[in-house]
Amino acid sequence: MGIIKAAFASADSMARDQYKEYFYCDAIPADIIMKRAFKMSSERSDNKGSDDIVTDGSIIAVADGEYAIVVSNGKVIAEYKESGPHTFTSGDTGSVFSGGNLGTLGKEFGKRFSFGGDTPGVVHRVYYFNTKEMPGDSFSGANIPFRIKDDNTGLDIDCTLSVSGGYTYRVANPKVIYKQMIGNIEGVYRASYLLKVMTAEVKAIILEAFGMVSADGMRASKIAEKLPEIENKVRELTKEKLYEKRGIELVSFFVTGFCLTEKESGIIRNIQQTAVLKDPEMAKAALAAASAHALTAAAENGAGAMMGVAAVSAVNNTVSQNTADTKAVDTAKMIPKFCTECGAALDGGKFCRECGHKA
Repeated sequence: MGIIKAAFASADSMARDQYKEYFYCDAIPADIIMKRAFKMSSERSDNKGSDDIVTDGSIIAVADGEYAIVVSNGKVIAEYKESGPHTFTSGDTGSVFSGGNLGTLGKEFGKRFSFGGDTPGVVHRVYYFNTKEMPGDSFSGANIPFRIKDDNTGLDIDCTLSVSGGYTYRVANPKVIYKQMIGNIEGVYRASYLLKVMTAEVKAIILEAFGMVSADGMRASKIAEKLPEIENKVRELTKEKLYEKRGIELVSFFVTGFCLTEKESGIIRNIQQTAVLKDPEMAKAALAAASAHALTAAAENGAGAMMGVAAVSAVNNTVSQNTADTKAVDTAKMIPKFCTECGAALDGGKFCRECGHKA
């Protein structure tokens, strides 16, 4: 009885799977990478065959922005990337409606019979991929090591660059991402699953790109000019790493803001300002400006005079150090002296002409 029952079951399941199927996928939302397709049928349809069988001659319709694959026993056997209807043929699931001969049908009957009757010897699944541009992850305040170098001042320092931006991506090679990441699923594979893995990889690529561009160092004011080069580096590295591993490519990568830390910006400014005083002419100009400021302060109040004198003295010390060898600046003759009591300029005497205070 078991053999007869298996024979009837085999014939019945084969008969139900003779009808050709029509596969179509509605618009795939932006948060879904891949979804499994099921055959189109209605309650009135006689097409009650297995959902795991795609009969030869079936139609797989692909819309713009989609990519379909057919998987047989875990292996990709067909790919459809062009939009429009495609006729599926595998040679394993012949049908009388698609020109199947008795030899093919007999072979299929034998397979089912050997598995007990209603189990086919092959399992097919149709998957649709979303190949449209999709929003990726944004990053804000990413801390990236960056080399700042200024040949004019001798500055060469490793800083921390705080960078904000984002990227968009698309599935460029569905076969790769299916094999490497997704595999057989019953429902959908969401973008959030992919981003959990990809976000860390993209950030590593961004770090590498910034490092490559800043390897030789540059002035802080030149970073903005290098952004297009950095963006190109990110895309190049993505092709080498994400495409081969995930079948993913970046459509766009953009930096919305970047800045050095306030502490490092202050260090750079101080070094640049100090370096200016190495030039004797610039040192003279700084000294003259300090002297003018001190005189103005002296005219306002005694405390201002003291601050002015201190400022001039500080500049004087800097100029003296920078010009000791060249003797380009005679600071003793250049710096005017002021009364510490009233702020009036002294003419070289021992007492202030204005208030009589001892110089």
